[in-house]
Amino acid sequence: MATATGIFLLSLTAIPVTYTLNTVQSFSDDHRAVFAVGCLILPIIVMLAYLISRSAKPKDWFFYMFSLFAWTSVIDLILALSADGIIANFIEFYLKEGEPYLNTAYGLMINYWDGSGHYFMYIMMITAIVWNENYREVGLYWVGSIMNSIVVFMPGNVLGKYGTEVRSSYFLNVPYVFLPVYAGYRFLHERKPTKGSVKPSSIFSRPIDLFFVFYLVAATLLAFIRFMAALDSPFPLAQMYLKEYEPYLHDPVAYPKLQMLVFWFYYVPYYAATIWALLYPGASWVSDWALIHAGASAQAQISHIGGSLHSNTPYIYRVPEEGQTVFLIINLTLLVVPQLLAWRCYSVANGKASKNKDE
Repeated sequence: MATATGIFLLSLTAIPVTYTLNTVQSFSDDHRAVFAVGCLILPIIVMLAYLISRSAKPKDWFFYMFSLFAWTSVIDLILALSADGIIANFIEFYLKEGEPYLNTAYGLMINYWDGSGHYFMYIMMITAIVWNENYREVGLYWVGSIMNSIVVFMPGNVLGKYGTEVRSSYFLNVPYVFLPVYAGYRFLHERKPTKGSVKPSSIFSRPIDLFFVFYLVAATLLAFIRFMAALDSPFPLAQMYLKEYEPYLHDPVAYPKLQMLVFWFYYVPYYAATIWALLYPGASWVSDWALIHAGASAQAQISHIGGSLHSNTPYIYRVPEEGQTVFLIINLTLLVVPQLLAWRCYSVANGKASKNKDE
């Protein structure tokens, strides 16, 4: 059996495991028992991944990290489907005694994304490791996605209306805080140096880059408006935007408000740096950070759009019917254009690298 296939099958064992654990009565009454079984199972999954990979002998220890995360991604998909009422009798004990805030619309969305987008990335990276192939670009995209999730989700659990219901299982998320940070550090330092210089040219002679400059300026202005709306600024434009398009920013779960703060304090500095890099091309960091930004934007927008429209969000905080078209145009643009920007920067960087290699 191929090692990658073995890890894929290992991840699917999450299904019978959750079904079996859900039949244990003590897990439905004691959050400490839920935390204890989580701490017990996670190292077992890593050990099983080691046994499966003995023939391949992967040299990259990230193989075991991604194997564990792939297994927990299946758990997250089960959590989302259970909280959404699509399946039953699988993991209700965890939604009750483990992390009850996962029943929120935002909790559903991040679990859906982890069980689909992140899961496919883990399988891709595991396969690449087994085949001794490079997976750095996928890794950077994943780092952006998982870090955006963590910087909103972890403080949101404590600051929102579920802050008094944080249980010991909250700390099962700690590996998702530190390991992606180290992964991002390693991937960024694996960048291959490029030689030569880019001949300066006017931005007006590069219409594609000019389009991205306009987008980044518009995204900065929008981030400011949403930032003010989230903090309930009396500024009329902010109040109009909050009322007509995104009342979700005031949902007491706090996740959407935190996402707006992340846009303003983390995304806007990136926007400014990228505008400069597009006006004066040649910076080597652009393609790497464009991939990180694309991953972060995908996670942020999918979670935000889904949370704004989902029935688990109280009606008064959902997008008003008359504002849904504008809401979708804005948020789908914030989802799609970063993917195009990453493709553009990566294509230019690869073209430059190929040219230097030929020379």
